[in-house]
Amino acid sequence: MKSFKIYNPSNAIPASGNVLAAVHDMIGFVPNVFAVIAESSPALKAFVALNSEFSESSFDATSREIIQTAASIENACTYCVAGHTAFAETQNISGDILEAIRNNQPIADNKLEALNQFTRSVVRSRGHIPESDVEKFLDAGYTKAQVLEVILGICVKTFSNLANNVIGIPLDEEFAEYEWKPNE
Repeated sequence: MKSFKIYNPSNAIPASGNVLAAVHDMIGFVPNVFAVIAESSPALKAFVALNSEFSESSFDATSREIIQTAASIENACTYCVAGHTAFAETQNISGDILEAIRNNQPIADNKLEALNQFTRSVVRSRGHIPESDVEKFLDAGYTKAQVLEVILGICVKTFSNLANNVIGIPLDEEFAEYEWKPNE
């Protein structure tokens, strides 16, 4: 890590410490991504708020993890791919889906594969996608509101992906078995 401190609820500034305590209460530990972002209380609060809003989207847990993992892979974020694989497993998301995403293979379920491909297309093109990509997504059974919710999920992950890619956040012990490296 490039000399960024890993904070906890007791050694962070009070505004960040309170947020880290809430993260600990919700998850059971403070993932390093939150602990490092705690260097800036506004950044930490924004990251937590984005995560909270995305969790309220119309997507189920499987779809949210597809969006977050696919975006993280496209952004080559080793930390977030490992973390989301671990979180997906705790939510009983199919290992076949996780392996397909991690290995850039098609997901057997056509609707979920459409979500995976749409997410990747938006990230790769930075939103400059052909109208046909949006139409394919909608034709797969998604809504116009979900187009925007995919973008929200990408925003959440882009925040943490960039933080990791700039800082080099150490992988939490809880995520170690899910380590991922991009194909080079």
